[in-house]
Amino acid sequence: MKSKHIALIIHGARDERPELRHLVEWVREKGHFVEPLTTFEAGEAAAMAAEAARRGVDVVAAVGGDGTVNEVVNGLDGYDVPLGIIPVGTANDFARQVGIPADADHAMDVILQRKPKRVDTASLNGRRFLNVSTGGVGAEATAETPPDAKEALGAIAYAISGMRKLADFRAGRGHFAGDGFEYDGEFLMFAVGITRSTGGGTMVTPLASATDGLLDLCIVESMPRRDFARTVLLVKKGEHIGQEGVHYVQVKSVTIDSPESVAVNVDGEISNASRLVYRARPRDLWVHVVHLPGEAPT
Repeated sequence: MKSKHIALIIHGARDERPELRHLVEWVREKGHFVEPLTTFEAGEAAAMAAEAARRGVDVVAAVGGDGTVNEVVNGLDGYDVPLGIIPVGTANDFARQVGIPADADHAMDVILQRKPKRVDTASLNGRRFLNVSTGGVGAEATAETPPDAKEALGAIAYAISGMRKLADFRAGRGHFAGDGFEYDGEFLMFAVGITRSTGGGTMVTPLASATDGLLDLCIVESMPRRDFARTVLLVKKGEHIGQEGVHYVQVKSVTIDSPESVAVNVDGEISNASRLVYRARPRDLWVHVVHLPGEAPT
């Protein structure tokens, strides 16, 4: 096996884990050069990834959750250096969809033993993302989930926050336009995905492909609470397409304009804006995976 130069971008809340120290030791014993780089502030992972890519490392591995992966993906923008993922976060949505094991050592085996594959990314207002971006009730639930609850309860914490939002939800209003599709009206939630699930496995964009160069857009219109609760259960399983009040299209880009600021979840991170411009970025990232989203393991 050819020796690799691997930069590990480690979320600061994870760097004391014994399994990560063991990981570094055994990978070095195999003859690889491993650089552990720990983040302490937002934005550091992107800067560290970009600097490592400039130096010509073979792989930049994100060691954390979906937010850490998102930062590293943005740091690698413009570089042809492959992304690796050691999923030690809360939801780990992208990693689960591409077969990367939760065990750190086994996740490293994916980096060492499997060739990287080309996948699409997307951008929101110019910032790159890898998985699914949601707005409305789901994004607000993520924003209101306390960090300590995420640590203690994992994906269950999102479900608890989601049920609280469902009991007191309020519709947003927006104008959605892209590739011949247009919707103007109230919505309870929307999602723009290049992969299929978010929020710990909710299949909100179940037809998405990471290699077709398209964004999957799903909009759930305003509806009575009881109907929305039923729709949410269908969304969880990816069975909501074709249901009344649900719009689902595939586009290369979509622009959303709202009269007020909308909370948006992008790969687990929250931002707010009244104008949201999403664009597909076909096959512009190398990533070490077991299989592509929606495909059977090989």
